[in-house]
Amino acid sequence: MSEPDQSSDARRFSDVLEQLASGADARLSLRELVNAFGERGFGALILVLSLLALLPWPPGGKAVFGIPIILLSIELALQRDQVWLPRWVLRASVSRSAFGRGIRRIMRPVRFVENLTRPRLLFMTGDVADVFTGLICVLLAMMMALPIPFGDMLPGVALALFALGMMQRDGVAVLLGVVGACLCGLYLFLIWTTVVEVGGRVWQWATGLF
Repeated sequence: MSEPDQSSDARRFSDVLEQLASGADARLSLRELVNAFGERGFGALILVLSLLALLPWPPGGKAVFGIPIILLSIELALQRDQVWLPRWVLRASVSRSAFGRGIRRIMRPVRFVENLTRPRLLFMTGDVADVFTGLICVLLAMMMALPIPFGDMLPGVALALFALGMMQRDGVAVLLGVVGACLCGLYLFLIWTTVVEVGGRVWQWATGLF
């Protein structure tokens, strides 16, 4: 995947978020997000969608962010140079006022992390690394849709770390994303074994009644 063109837009990530929150339209569409962050590549788009997915939304609301994250991650793994999303996905939107409230809640940590990140361990953000990062992000986005406790928060944080690493070319952030993905896998395994164990005990109890 090619490097994002930093010369075309020197604005900080946090500045673009604030600009999007103050737009005139009542709804913020995914097309507007793509137009605002497209020149910065896949990392910025996955990052903003992951941050939005971490906010509380009505049931089914996180699918608005999960589906484009999956599509973007697949394109990243295929090493596409430009972002492409179907028209029906680009038409998806959220309330701009709700977006603004959420952004105000996370703006301080976003600016703090922005100041910490810098290009380092560049081999973790090269073309080969992007293939594995894209595949892992697909799995994380799918896990985010599962109806399990904290099933959206843990993969959302890992996705944000991967995306931040891609956007800032920071291999340390990517490594932290790998750690987060491993923790997500371990958590999902523990949830699965617990469900199987409880289901087995319930089955034994039910069959004992007859």
